[in-house]
Amino acid sequence: MSTIDKTLTLINFENNWCAQCYTQRPIINKISHDFNSYLNVRVVNSDAHPELAKKYNVYSAPSTILLRDGKIVEKITRFIDQSQLTTLIKYYL
Repeated sequence: MSTIDKTLTLINFENNWCAQCYTQRPIINKISHDFNSYLNVRVVNSDAHPELAKKYNVYSAPSTILLRDGKIVEKITRFIDQSQLTTLIKYYL
């Protein structure tokens, strides 16, 4: 079993043409830094990796998925600000 299945994981789906993705990217980077001991963070370009987007039923960007033990516990299909995302992560930690 991989590390991604054992802990809380955040997957952020973005693409190159999404303005909100560029706005959210520094938030994801900050979250990754702030929670690096507790949270695996992955950023996926959904255009470059359509198979992953399909696996998680992602059809819009930005989309953020939280997984615990490999299972989706939250899926946000819009921009989410740092405060909201922090609150959500703390809820699942």
